Amino acid sequence: MEQIERNACDYAVGNPTFEWHREQNAVYIDKTAYVYRMVKTKATNFFLSRPRRFGKSMLVDTLRCYFEGRKELFEGLAIYDLEKEWKKYPVIRLDMSNGKYFSKETLHRTIHTILKWEEKKFGIIAPEDSDNYDERLTDMIRAAYKQTGERVVVLVDEYDAPMLDSIDKPELQEYIRGHIRNLFSPLKAQAQYLRFVFLTGISKFSQLSVFSELNNLQTLTFDPAYEAICGITEEELLTQLKPDIQLLTERMNDIYGSWGIHYEYDDTVARLKEMYDGYHFTKKMTDIYCPWSLFSAFYRGEIDSFWFSTGTPSMLINVMRQHNLSIQKIQDFHARLDRFDAPTERITDPIPVLFQSGYLTLKDYNPIEDEYLLDFPNKEVREGFSKSLYKYYMEEYVGSQDALGNAFKRLRRKDITIDQFVELLRQWYAGIPYSITDRNQNEQLYQSLIYAALLGFGADVQAEDMTSDGRMDIALKLQDAIYIFELKYGKTASEATDQILTKDYAVRFASDPRPVYAVGLNISQDRRTIDGYRICQAKS
Repeated sequence: MEQIERNACDYAVGNPTFEWHREQNAVYIDKTAYVYRMVKTKATNFFLSRPRRFGKSMLVDTLRCYFEGRKELFEGLAIYDLEKEWKKYPVIRLDMSNGKYFSKETLHRTIHTILKWEEKKFGIIAPEDSDNYDERLTDMIRAAYKQTGERVVVLVDEYDAPMLDSIDKPELQEYIRGHIRNLFSPLKAQAQYLRFVFLTGISKFSQLSVFSELNNLQTLTFDPAYEAICGITEEELLTQLKPDIQLLTERMNDIYGSWGIHYEYDDTVARLKEMYDGYHFTKKMTDIYCPWSLFSAFYRGEIDSFWFSTGTPSMLINVMRQHNLSIQKIQDFHARLDRFDAPTERITDPIPVLFQSGYLTLKDYNPIEDEYLLDFPNKEVREGFSKSLYKYYMEEYVGSQDALGNAFKRLRRKDITIDQFVELLRQWYAGIPYSITDRNQNEQLYQSLIYAALLGFGADVQAEDMTSDGRMDIALKLQDAIYIFELKYGKTASEATDQILTKDYAVRFASDPRPVYAVGLNISQDRRTIDGYRICQAKS
């Protein structure tokens, strides 16, 4: 394979500017065929929802450059030969992600700054204290049309950022929604002056609450024709980025070679898929990788967790607890479209927020039931979310994760037996603060804690896996054995193992050559830790 030379700027991690990518010859995955398809349809108003770090801002900036007639930037890309006119239009771009909206004051300050920047392009000077946002956008649209004689393009990036910042403050969000609705109202009222309107965001807010008049908005979120308009498909990875995978392989061998670890090209592909692939947005189930994580790996020269660098919102995990939705229950979750694509201005159900934010994705579709299977997209998200959930449950005892993590590593290395691991698990449970266990006296808490912790350590672990005669609590798979854990609160360890044996949970692993062991744990109601345990073989 031909060697290539790369440096940090070639991957431009975090730089959403299409113009900069093209002028600096940075790595760019060609999405312009989708742009051409969209701008040539009869519709003019579009909305696309995708998780954060998925290339929405890059798409918006690509549209800006296209409508500004910047033909030279598109040379060598699909749209260069498709487009014959390269007509120039006035463009208004409102980037709502550039600011914070935690108060009324910051809302007005941010929107004023955004509008002021765009108004300058058309020679408009608005009063410093003007919050008549509909009038300001109307004046801008009409001025742009009058000055150029062409209909105006309006691009809104991360339209929902103001509402997401205030989602756990109902009164503030109601106030913010009113002003955002006011800001966007000219997009319908001034339609005769508009050529194209495109909005992106993470969440879905009902048209009644935000787009009260924009009733002809075409949503591309679940449209198979635009499934890969953001993100990187597996085909794009293995063709356009093949040299980069080879270079990443070489750089990882430079890093890990001294430890006797060697990667082949196929090993790198497999690890990239495990960590960053798994997103699906339509019934076609096209494999799509998170571009932020993928390019971060190329930039850093190693495969690691990058998507979770900003952390999981505590608000989201708090909602999960309020609705008694444990991490086990959101895996292999079945739902119809209206369940996970519901508006999220008032969170009464965590599932839509989890899906729209990228923590859950589509994994399968049942056309008979018209139902989707949802799950974590990949290892990066699964482990990152588990660690965040664990820390939130154990906010007063976060250090305990290290103790359990060391115990699990020793078990995996065969330095300790399963009995010794359970003894260490007993000590770990005993250290859980009274304040946590006192407000959550049930099996689910103890099951959720160990499951979230093991997931965070990278364990091959399943929870509440269905069998023909029941649902096992936890199945932990190691290289040489499988352990089925059953937790009983206020009962006996024998009852726990008896349930595993009588319901024949081990049949789930009948084709697996590894021996299967039943591990019954009794959680004492008084002592709030493992009062007793029993381990026996369930399958040889």
